[in-house]
Parts: sequence; structure tokens; C-alpha cells
Amino acid sequence: MLCRNTGGYQWSVSAIVLVVLILGIDSMAHGQYVQSCGTPSPLSRPSGQGALEVVPSMCVSERYDSNVFYIPSTPGVQSDDFVTTVNAGLGVNHNGSYATAALNAGGFYETYVKNPDLNYVGMNGNLSLNLDKSIRRLFPNASLSVFDNFRYTPLPPGFVNAEAGKSPADPSNIQSVYAQGIMGFRSNNLVNNGTVSASYATTASTSLNASYTHGMIRFGSTPSTQGQTLFDSTSQIGTVGGAAQLSELDSMNIKYAHMQTESTPSSPSASSQPSTFIKVDSATIGWSRTLTPGVNASLGGGGILISPGNITTYAASAALTIKSLNNSATFSYAHSAFPSFYGGGGVVIGDVFSLGASQTIDQQWQLSQSASYAHTSSENNLNSTSYDSFVLGGDIQYWMTSIWSTALSYQYTKFSNQSGSVTTDVYRQIIALSIKATWG
Repeated sequence: MLCRNTGGYQWSVSAIVLVVLILGIDSMAHGQYVQSCGTPSPLSRPSGQGALEVVPSMCVSERYDSNVFYIPSTPGVQSDDFVTTVNAGLGVNHNGSYATAALNAGGFYETYVKNPDLNYVGMNGNLSLNLDKSIRRLFPNASLSVFDNFRYTPLPPGFVNAEAGKSPADPSNIQSVYAQGIMGFRSNNLVNNGTVSASYATTASTSLNASYTHGMIRFGSTPSTQGQTLFDSTSQIGTVGGAAQLSELDSMNIKYAHMQTESTPSSPSASSQPSTFIKVDSATIGWSRTLTPGVNASLGGGGILISPGNITTYAASAALTIKSLNNSATFSYAHSAFPSFYGGGGVVIGDVFSLGASQTIDQQWQLSQSASYAHTSSENNLNSTSYDSFVLGGDIQYWMTSIWSTALSYQYTKFSNQSGSVTTDVYRQIIALSIKATWG
């Protein structure tokens, strides 16, 4: 199932091609290990207080992974391993008279005790630019922002659930289209997504909104395993809509989105595979209501048209967020469609149910839990399959000082792939301990 091609060598574990579902996983890729490093300390000074801030950080994490190959139990294959992850990062925050900017960049290195051929180096980063101060010199009611993120790693992108205690509609929880897909083996990949968002307040309670996103995923010397091919993809997404504050408790938004994705086989040896060009149009309406000072509910839905083929499905979302002084929880559901960069390209349609919760024990201790279930089906040029995934996890964080913190986390995952009458299951458990230092 698992192949790796890095720097001119290729490593194969099994001839079984098992499609692993990424949708519905809480940071399936390197992000799930980085996540064990925890969040910034509440003991530290809040960022953004100065005109220019430079915040370096370092995290070392040790984990036991019961299935580093993401494969079913296979005789003769030792899938468990001990893995050390080192993350070095640098954050730069600037609060100027024309713009506010935040740049975060870093690299990570993973080393495996039993399988040193899996060792790898990766990079990730993001840039957030708020240009409200500039645009409002010309248009006082306008807002403008730019966001870009990139990552390079041999691990597949992973779906990240909305952060506990936040609405899934929160802009900080918008997911990359390439963090949702299907991939059955490792291969070096570069992902970059950039978004420009603008809004204009037409009245005190209404606004018009628009955005444009350009995304790409590129694979290295990708092997083709038993006819399964990875596709380099470029996506463009444009949205227009409006929002209205109907009352002190109710708000509504409408949105039209057009996405088009062009995918071509990433390996010259797979040039016989057809390229794909997919267009997805959706129109949705959403409503949010504050039920009590600590409880917020939101509902949304609409229609989705996928071409070629004129495939129709629906978009739906629902969320309930509960907050108190020291606790928060978010229940959410979503049904959507998006392009696949695995197999024959095509479209993946699925449902995701998720739950996230966190408890602040005191100023230095925090406990969090998450669970998600996803069911999707894939229709493409080569085959039709369906997938199920279940993820359950939690972690506890302790901030020793404003600089030093530690975290202990656990995660259980199960993936099922149904192709015809054959069902294949993959199980995985992870226990991780990390120590992090943030100088800022």
C-alpha cells in the first residue's frame, strides 16, 4: 500500500493498494503530531502589542505509533514504531499604520527507530495580511485581507476539524480544498493556497462579501501502484455573497461559489491516464442565532452542481457551540463535495460529524477531546468506492512558565474502504509526549 519516493529512492511495504480516507481526520498528516505541541501559553504576553514582534519556538515530541504504514495487519510487517519529531518555528508580527501582518514559518524533522527509511524533513508556513487600514483610506466601509499557506512533506494532507469552541463558519477554520481527499501512499507533495477576501458594509447591519482562492498541489516523482495514480491539481474558487444582522440575536448570510479544478497525472509513466477538468457550483444560505449568552446555533444549506456529468447533490451544515467561563464544546455536521487528487481524479461526496470540547482546569492546565466520523463516496474515471473513518482523541496541556509547556495526547483511528464486496479496515493508535518552548 505505502510507497515512498524521496531523493531518488523508492520504498514499498505492501502490494495491497488501500485507499485511506483523509476526510474527517483530525490533523491526519504531520499536523496531528505538531498539534501535540499544544497552544500558546496563557501566561505569556498577548501578541500584537508592539509594532514588530519576533517569536521563535521549538518543540520536541516523542510518540508511539501503532501503524506508521497506514496498512491493515499484515503478516511479516512490523507496523509499530517510536517516532521523534522536532519542530522549529519563527513568527513575525507587524502592526503598522497601513497594514497588520503575521508571518509564521517553520520546519519539522521526523525520525523513526525501526524504519529509518521513513525519516523525512518538511516545511510549512502561513502569511496573514490585514489591509483594512489602507483600503479604508479610500473606502471607509471596506475591508481587505490576504491569507496564504504552504506545506511540503511526504505525508498526505489531512482534514482538520474546526477548533473546539469556535463556529465552523469562523474564517480561521476555513479548510484547504487539498486538506480533503484520498491518498493511499506517501509521496512528496507541495501544497499552496492563497486567498484574497473583501467586504463592503452597505449599511450598519448588512455587507457584501467576495473572495478568490488559488490552490495547487504538486507531487514529486510519484509512483503508480496497481493503476492508482496521483494527480497534480490546480484549483480556483470564487465566491460572492452578502451578510445581514437581522437582530441582536440573529444573522444570515448567502453565498454563491464557483470552483474549477484541473488535474493531470503527476508521473510521466501514467500519462495514459486522462486529465480531468471539474467545475463545482454551489449556492447556499446560512442562519445563526445566539440562543443564550453562551450558546450559539447555526444552520446552512443549498445546492451543488458538478460538471461534467451534471451531478447534483446538496450542501448542508449545522453547528451548536456551547461556552462557559472555563469550558467550551462544538457539535458540527457538514455535507459537501470536492475534487479528489487520488486514483482517477473525479469528485468525492461525503458527510462529516464532529465533536470538540475543551476544559480549562486552571491557568496552567487544559484538557481537550475530539471525535469525528466521516462517510464518503468517490466517483471517478477508474472506479467507484466508499469510505468510512472514525477518529477519537484527547490531550492534556501544562504550561510550566510563559516559555515552557508540555502536552500528552492520545489518538485512535479506524479507516474502512469498501470496494464492491471487499471491505478493508485499518487501525491506528498514537500516544505522544511533547515539550515546547516559545520565546515571545
